[in-house]
Amino acid sequence: MSTEASRQTQLTRVFLGIGSNLERLKHIQAGVLALENAFTEVSLSPIYESDAYGFDGPAFYNLVAEVQTAHSLAEVQLICREIELAHGRPAIAEKYSSRTLDIDVLLYGDRVQPATASEPALPRSDVLTRAYVLKPLADLAPFARHPQLQRSYQELWLDMMQSGDDASQLTQRLPLTWSQVLAQGTADVGA
Repeated sequence: MSTEASRQTQLTRVFLGIGSNLERLKHIQAGVLALENAFTEVSLSPIYESDAYGFDGPAFYNLVAEVQTAHSLAEVQLICREIELAHGRPAIAEKYSSRTLDIDVLLYGDRVQPATASEPALPRSDVLTRAYVLKPLADLAPFARHPQLQRSYQELWLDMMQSGDDASQLTQRLPLTWSQVLAQGTADVGA
């Protein structure tokens, strides 16, 4: 049973970016299952493969998860960090380096805030600058609106494609549904 099942407070819509470039499918599967255990509702975008960004390394699998939660932002961050650590992410890692599992809070409701020592900037800037974040987000919530720009993620994705900004970084959508991913086991597609 979910840790939130007994809470009677209003749920917040949160979007999480998930990525892995080491034993990708294994860690993505494990991360998604852990998120499903931690949150009331979890919806998932398709998985995309993209080149490593900011360093030379294996390609990443990336997707976006939408969760409904009564947890505070700090609690969501802690849950994500604990899931990362439980699946092999070092407690301290270089910013641009390979990852077993990376889970970032992209959006927390309509909250807009600058980064602080304890909280991320929201919405996360990657939403507007990284195809591997924006495309899965646009797939999952095409008509949801960016809290600052008040434009849909579908519109923002179309703008990115037309401008050429970062859209070429997205190499392919994996031809799998989540039920196929879970049934396949942990071997990467095409590996």
